[in-house]
Amino acid sequence: MRRFVSAMIGAALLAGPAAAQHPGGQALAPSAAAKTAPSPTPSAPAHAPYTLDTPIEDLMADPVTLVWLDKHFPGLSERMRDEEVATLFAGVSIQGLSIDPDHGRALTPEVMAKLAVSLAQAQGAPPPAS
Repeated sequence: MRRFVSAMIGAALLAGPAAAQHPGGQALAPSAAAKTAPSPTPSAPAHAPYTLDTPIEDLMADPVTLVWLDKHFPGLSERMRDEEVATLFAGVSIQGLSIDPDHGRALTPEVMAKLAVSLAQAQGAPPPAS
């Protein structure tokens, strides 16, 4: 029995890893194996485009939208890294800030419309419909 098992292991090692995984022990040609593997699409976003309704912490987690945040709201991402501030503003979006009487005075509907277009352009998405 040991000889049989040793022979099977030796045959599998000689045939290579592709034969061990392919039914019938036939090794796939490299080009055939490459054709069967799905190719990743690096340009496909991992999420739907962010909007002004996206929580600020989600915008901060994406390098593209973090740059956008820092451009339009200097210091905001730095302040959001403070644990107390992050707790107070957990789940708050730019849209949420715009309706807050203490924080939203400068975020008029005209400014919000321009920010929405700018955010979409920063992500390479089509501008939102108005």
